[in-house]
Amino acid sequence: MGRRGRGGFKGKGRKGSEHVSGERQSYKKFEELRRDNDGFRKYYIAQQIVAEDEFPEFMETMRTILPTNFRITGSRQQAMDIREQIMHEFIPFIKETNIDGAEIEPPHPLEWYPNNFGWQFTIPRIALKKSKELSKFHAFLVTETEVGNISRQEAVSMVPPLFLGVQSDHYVLDMCAAPGSKTAQLIEALHAGVAEGQTPSGVVIANDADYKRACMLVHQISRLGSPNIIVTNHSGERFPNIYRPASQGGGNKREVVQFDRILCDVPCSGDGTTRKNVRVWEKWRPDDAHSLNPIQAKILQRAAYLLKTGGRLVYSTCSLNPIENEAVIAHVLDHFEGALRLVDVGDQLPELKRRPGLKTWKVMTRDGSLYESFDAVPPENGGRGRRKYMPKFFPLSKERMDDLHLERCMRIYPHMQNTGGFFVAVLEKVAPIGINEEKKAAAEAESFAAMMDVLRGPRPANVESGRVDADNGCVIPKRNAEDPDSGLVCEDASDAKRVKIGDLDASDNDSGDVDANDDKSNTQFLPDNPREDPALGENPFVFLDAKESELDTILDYYGIRDTISRSGFLSRIEKDDFRTVYYVSDSVRTMMELAKQRLRVVNTGIKVFGRNCVKGAGCAFRLVCEGVPLLLPHLSEKYVLEASFGDLKALLSDINPLFTALSLETQERISAIEPSSSVVMRYDPSKHTDDEEKPYTRLTAMLAIPCWRGHASLSVHMDKNQLCSLIQRVLGRSVNRNTVGGIKMSNNTKSSSETPAAADSSPIAEPS
Repeated sequence: MGRRGRGGFKGKGRKGSEHVSGERQSYKKFEELRRDNDGFRKYYIAQQIVAEDEFPEFMETMRTILPTNFRITGSRQQAMDIREQIMHEFIPFIKETNIDGAEIEPPHPLEWYPNNFGWQFTIPRIALKKSKELSKFHAFLVTETEVGNISRQEAVSMVPPLFLGVQSDHYVLDMCAAPGSKTAQLIEALHAGVAEGQTPSGVVIANDADYKRACMLVHQISRLGSPNIIVTNHSGERFPNIYRPASQGGGNKREVVQFDRILCDVPCSGDGTTRKNVRVWEKWRPDDAHSLNPIQAKILQRAAYLLKTGGRLVYSTCSLNPIENEAVIAHVLDHFEGALRLVDVGDQLPELKRRPGLKTWKVMTRDGSLYESFDAVPPENGGRGRRKYMPKFFPLSKERMDDLHLERCMRIYPHMQNTGGFFVAVLEKVAPIGINEEKKAAAEAESFAAMMDVLRGPRPANVESGRVDADNGCVIPKRNAEDPDSGLVCEDASDAKRVKIGDLDASDNDSGDVDANDDKSNTQFLPDNPREDPALGENPFVFLDAKESELDTILDYYGIRDTISRSGFLSRIEKDDFRTVYYVSDSVRTMMELAKQRLRVVNTGIKVFGRNCVKGAGCAFRLVCEGVPLLLPHLSEKYVLEASFGDLKALLSDINPLFTALSLETQERISAIEPSSSVVMRYDPSKHTDDEEKPYTRLTAMLAIPCWRGHASLSVHMDKNQLCSLIQRVLGRSVNRNTVGGIKMSNNTKSSSETPAAADSSPIAEPS
């Protein structure tokens, strides 16, 4: 992670043009930014993350610009079409391209990514402007990215989901999901083994602590068209328990819903991203990781409770710092006393070059001193010098570290395969967790407080009593009686900062003295049953009853068959009305009904119907482009027009063709459909012979294009970017996506003069 707003370098009151010191910095050009940091160099030399003679190459690569990487997304058949287009339409021309006498290296697949769906290229931006073929390739990437057929994603960011092994029946939780590229991989894996037109029995919950980022996540994954996704907004360490009712004969004890697979791509300092985030060099400090380690550990602990026995969990960061990586893994494994274990995945993705995890490391203080153990830190200022560098930053005993097999963690270094830096650990839950968290937390807090009592000597009389949080050593005052939802606070004499995702501060968390006997019940973090976040202030989703709502009229009008579950339709109700109908799988409905109001649901499902604004239309709702692939197998054939290539060409050439521009067979089918209603133009490449005219790019996936049936013409109801993509692939024409929706079609004048075009209304001003 390590992105701004997710626990990186964002501090309270700090602005983009300010240095971490608080001094205002003068603007520098990108090329002028310093790509080095003496503290960074000293710290990682001491950690011995690579051999001494290898370190110069490591540092030199960390200073270079990261190559461009992308991943082909979507359904398998469509992804294969995009891959073939890249390999046969673009690469042959790029290979023959010369810029100022220099050959251009074409894009190439990432050798370790399955099915050649991951790609990398190093073409400089200036070259993209100097070559017609390169410009076309760049335009193709931009369009397909906006459509969702391609995802711009750093190579190492693609790694964690590949080690989860998601199956179609799995319940999957992505605890820190935004911006959503990894979530998209999880959704694709969930659908991979399912036949076209069917829905997996599993579910993916994509959670993020930042509401705005969760909304961005919705946009990212909506393009995949999955009814098996729920987007939620919770702090990762406080993701709520969802309960199943007590089973018959099983007593009154409720069962917590647990997940088969969990991804913890946690907030981090991001010091492995210097190749794309150059500002990391000047902002890096040795204690950036110190304020992050406690929240990272809490997220991982919470994930352990939410994981099924036998389930798999992946923990990852884009940091190289062992305090954020191996320290978190080691102490969490130790905390759970054998219930979790590291999995050896050395035989998976063999082409991916990686190094084993560290078993020893050092902690650097702000003054640059390095220490191998907590006991070695000088007890300055009555023990506060040690309090800042808590025991959980350091390795456990050598014997215990050997038992935990931290060498099974994976470290990915930039110079090994021209990537960013990354850390990945794959864990398995081998037994139910049987520890008493409340007693364990109390014991740890009292032990830490006793140790601090010895170090600091007599307690000053003017220090207010509080409680030590055993997770981070901060003083936790009693809860404010007027604010029972107030969170954990690390209190400093000069500043009080709330520890939360998205606003972690790297400044000192120094504290005063503590009273280990103070009340613990209100503020203790218990990973098995954490304090819940307040409800989300939005209109909740409400499931629609097909027999008692307007939904029955919609389904009847479009002839939606019983082959699709009637229980999956829902909407946000506003003033006893709804404008959009969504559809979710049975597994999502079950999860939402069990959760009731515990889940802060930002979005879920696929839009399938939207209210139109055409008076006198046969149905008040139209088909929405996003939901057409889902509904198509269940839609009445009356509203599905089988298109010849000539029909497809006419539709994409004019966008709003007159009926007379279409084949006689299609015209006859259209005449049987009421004006002012939605139809779907379907083109199946497998049903057309080799001697017929074909699309510009070889297609194997079926195309389903939603249209509006007017009085004299069809109009395409599709997102501009999707339309540009189709035109490129079918007709071989590049279209300016900024003007495609505003083009004056050649038939508009004819429509107004020869037909009652005024009545040829479209239900929306902009395509859905």
